[in-house]
Amino acid sequence: MTAPPPEAPPGPVTSWPACLIVNPRAGNLSAMDDPGPQLAATLRAAGFAVEDPEAGADLDTQWARAESARIVFVAGGDGTLRDAAARLRGTGRYLAPLPGGTLNRLCTRLDLPNDPIEAAALYAAASPGLIDTATANGEVFLYQLIIGRATRLMRFREMQRGGGAGGWWPLVQALLRALTRPFPRELWVRIGPAARQTGQAVVVTLPEPNRPSGLLLHVARPAGAVARLRQAWLWFRGKLGEDAEVSEREVARVAVHGRQDGVRMSLDGEMRLARTPVRVNLHKRALSVLVVPPQRPQDGERAAPPPGVPA
Repeated sequence: MTAPPPEAPPGPVTSWPACLIVNPRAGNLSAMDDPGPQLAATLRAAGFAVEDPEAGADLDTQWARAESARIVFVAGGDGTLRDAAARLRGTGRYLAPLPGGTLNRLCTRLDLPNDPIEAAALYAAASPGLIDTATANGEVFLYQLIIGRATRLMRFREMQRGGGAGGWWPLVQALLRALTRPFPRELWVRIGPAARQTGQAVVVTLPEPNRPSGLLLHVARPAGAVARLRQAWLWFRGKLGEDAEVSEREVARVAVHGRQDGVRMSLDGEMRLARTPVRVNLHKRALSVLVVPPQRPQDGERAAPPPGVPA
């Protein structure tokens, strides 16, 4: 079981200096009417002394005013939380994520509901903990790195964002064109001192909290358009490793090489251009976070305790 961070100050977490940072442009938050005051009021009701975010302030301005806070509540999508982790990692300050995006992968892993108001209320019983992070060429990510042509899936998701039901048809058209277009195996990873594995896409996923495992590496080698469509569907469902044309292994670090000097990569859904090789490293227990008690298990299963909460 992951122990509380050694730098945790005395007293309940509700007594620690805290602040709230909100990205109102994030997926789900953009549909709310002035989410900042609503979230701040919920956190105050949970016992935290937080003020309403300044109306219209950009993220850099909000971060500048958060320098004295020991706990930083951050409401936004996976990209906003990734930026928060990069700022807070190694500082002894605590990230308290609030789901505000489309997928909210980190919040889901920390057993938070998808509704940011409901999630904020749960922090009344939170405890300090530590979670793993990873880096790709020095850039932090918290859930998943994708390298290669599969990053087009991320770009198409951004095309659809805010488009409602009518935005899905152009997305489907563009996705089908991309997945049926032939392209060579342009990436490879080192498997051993004298062995390498080639593929069209590389996916690296962090381990679940409380799992003492390494990075999960998938190398996709689809034989044609049908295989690419099948793998895309499995990836959306989180089951890419089940495909026969995808290799899966656990690693502590990996270097991804390409036929060109630069490759497209997606860090928790945010697009980047990176120079090769892309060097990926796992950093165990690197980020201090607040975690809520485990929520009610589904389908008769016992919920796994989050990091820092006794089993």
